[in-house]
This record gives sequence, structure tokens and C-alpha cells, in this order.
Amino acid sequence: MAPRKIIIDTDPGVDDMLAMLLACSCLPEELEVVLLSITYGNIDVQNCIRNAISLFYHIEKEIAWRKSQGKPIGFDTIRKTKPIVAVGPEHPLTDDMLMADYFHGRDGLGGIHESHPHLSPDDTWKSVLSAAKNSDDPAMSEIADELAKKDALFTPSHKPAHQEILRLLRENEPDTITIVAIGPLTNLALAASEDPEAFLRVKEVVVMGGTINEPGNV
Repeated sequence: MAPRKIIIDTDPGVDDMLAMLLACSCLPEELEVVLLSITYGNIDVQNCIRNAISLFYHIEKEIAWRKSQGKPIGFDTIRKTKPIVAVGPEHPLTDDMLMADYFHGRDGLGGIHESHPHLSPDDTWKSVLSAAKNSDDPAMSEIADELAKKDALFTPSHKPAHQEILRLLRENEPDTITIVAIGPLTNLALAASEDPEAFLRVKEVVVMGGTINEPGNV
């Protein structure tokens, strides 16, 4: 049986980081993470992309430690597929942006990048962000391509996140990709409005939505 293919649309705060780590830890025959589409949300998109890259940075460190100790390496899912990381918009389509930095901290991870800077990745995340902001610039495309050649656990994209969503839906059989939306839905709205026919090829959209009378999500 083929693994389930998923796109994780995310605004990485603490909860989303744990969700992505769980997905990356699955067996490759169970799950294939094909794309992390990054959006604003808990915090600004700059910190969101830094947090997403931080996840891979620490998985790489964990893999190196396991190798040095002769332990099973694990993380076969992302080592096999190297999921794409693409960046979406910085703001909602119409409304004002409401962040949750009061809950998750200014960087989305309780201020860890400031209090423990040695735990932050190098400036790779800035290159991914620059490439996304200047997707029509050939120089930025080259940056993304060079990053992709490195022995990394992810594949950076110089295309906007909603365009990567549409590309993957077009290139895969209908009803084979699930979108797991755990952040604001702007990337999905952009994809659906740009090419409704391609967007309808998605198998399902699983949403961590908000509540009506209570704070937080369900």
C-alpha cells in the first residue's frame, strides 16, 4: 500500500513544531510529507520560516548523534523524500493580522532563538525567505537551487507556497494528497482562487480550526 501523501500548511509555533516532528518521525511506508507550506499566523512569516528550518537543523543534529552512538538513525520519511519548504504571504488577504506572540513568544518558540542562540540554525532560513520574496529573480532561483544541492533534509523552493501546492496537485493523481492545515488558510485560499480545478484534485483538507465561544483551536 502506498504511503499517504500530505502537505502541511503551517505557521510554526510550539504546537505546529511538534506536529511536524511527529510527521517527520513516521515510517516512510506510512506517510510522505511532500511539502511544508509556510504562512504567517502565530507570529510573522520570517520567524515561521526560521522555526521550520530549525526543525530540520535539530533533526540533522539528532541524526549525527545517533550515528556517532551506533544507534538506528530513524527519520526515514524525510531522509527519503526531503520535503519541499515554500513560503507564503506575510499578511491575510483582507483583515488585519492577529498574532499569538503573547502565547508562543515573539519568535513562536518562547524566545528560544534569543535566549539560546546556539540552538538556532545558520542563515540558511534567510536565503529561503529571500528566494520566496523574489521568485521572479533568476539570482534567487539559483540560491534556492544551490541550497537544494546541499546535504539537507529539505528542498527549498523559490516559488510561492500556493503555487507549489497547485503544482503538486497537478503532478499527482487526483485524490492522493491530503492537505493538513494547521495555520491560517491564506495559502489554500490563494491556491483555490488561482486554479480551482487543480485544487479540487486534493483528496481532503484537514483543518485545525478555531472555536466560537472559547479561545484557541480544536
